[in-house]
Amino acid sequence: MIVEDDGLFAQVVVVGAGPAGAALALELARDGVDVLVLDSQRFPRFKPCGEFMSPQCAPLLERLGAAGALRGAGAQEVRGMQLASYGRSARGRFVDIGRARAPVEYGWALRREVFDATLLDQARCAGARVLEGWRVRTLLRSPSGRILGVEARDAQGRSRCVRANWTVGADGLHSRVAAELGVQRETPQLRRIALTTRYRGVAHDGFAQAHFFDEGYFALAPVDAGLVSVNLVLWKSAFERADLPRDEAFEHWLARTPAVREQLAGGERVDPLRGIGPLARSTTRQTFDGAALVGDACGYVDPVTGEGTYFALQGAALLAPTLRDALGADRTDAEALAPYLSGRSREIAPRARLCGWLVHALARPSIARGVFRLLESRRGLADLAVSLTGDYAPPRELLRPQVWRAAWRGGAN
Repeated sequence: MIVEDDGLFAQVVVVGAGPAGAALALELARDGVDVLVLDSQRFPRFKPCGEFMSPQCAPLLERLGAAGALRGAGAQEVRGMQLASYGRSARGRFVDIGRARAPVEYGWALRREVFDATLLDQARCAGARVLEGWRVRTLLRSPSGRILGVEARDAQGRSRCVRANWTVGADGLHSRVAAELGVQRETPQLRRIALTTRYRGVAHDGFAQAHFFDEGYFALAPVDAGLVSVNLVLWKSAFERADLPRDEAFEHWLARTPAVREQLAGGERVDPLRGIGPLARSTTRQTFDGAALVGDACGYVDPVTGEGTYFALQGAALLAPTLRDALGADRTDAEALAPYLSGRSREIAPRARLCGWLVHALARPSIARGVFRLLESRRGLADLAVSLTGDYAPPRELLRPQVWRAAWRGGAN
């Protein structure tokens, strides 16, 4: 193997061109930072995903200057979510919660190959350099352990060293950067696998859907091009007990979920069934001397709430100015990224915990039955539950009794 050390350098090298990496590169390049993005894939490429973005993504995308391009690419407005389980159903909309005002009354749904490619093109237009088809093999380190960049390899087996002041792992659930840094951990409550596909010709009313059952749930979202994204998320243990190939497993659980089966019966499946998982990933640290993690590389969030894209975009929005300041001060120590960690603790961690509690509760039939009984009988509670996944209301609003009183009376604002 020949390693080409041709002096390739960037102030920031971003590993991974998904939403977190592309958004970070876009913001940094727009501010005049020399940024290089590496990704093992070539875009556009399919990415297993729920393909739904919460309402709080809208102002983040507007701030990046990418919202118009995404609308032009066909992003669909999603007005809320239909929740169903154990014979009960409730519909919640994105509404104001106490003192928190919804930035818009909808989330967006867009095929990931369209969303990611559009955002990456915006980063290129801002001045970011992009190398597609280059997979990171290892991190470059100084004798003291500081990260100095990466060694990457292309499809032809050629290797290249890329040196940088800062290296950012934005390479998703199975992050090579996080693995090299030795900070990945398994999260038992996320021992799930996801099977994803899309259908054409399925009627919908502009709402996303989540249909829960004992072993997992189906999630549906109307995306662009007249398609509906369909995800089956299962406990890994249930999938292994069934011992079925992917397509047979999908049909097995579809037959046991009549509401979803009836919706899809008149449609046509247009994509092969793809899988991802297990989803059980978290990290013990996110900042290092010369390096940082962002997006799913930090840890995975259950896709039922549609918050994964928000965490990616918000993480990039927090990391970009911190990196810019560190570069301006000629610093590469982990302490220089303290504002990023503070922002994550303030903006991301509470919502991630709330998401975890919600998923944990709905995974327990005894709790889920009671929750859905309440949601079905009180529209305001359904609005409250759905709006809390919209990422614009801080979880601390739940501590205010007037929020619960308003929701119980029928309105969540």
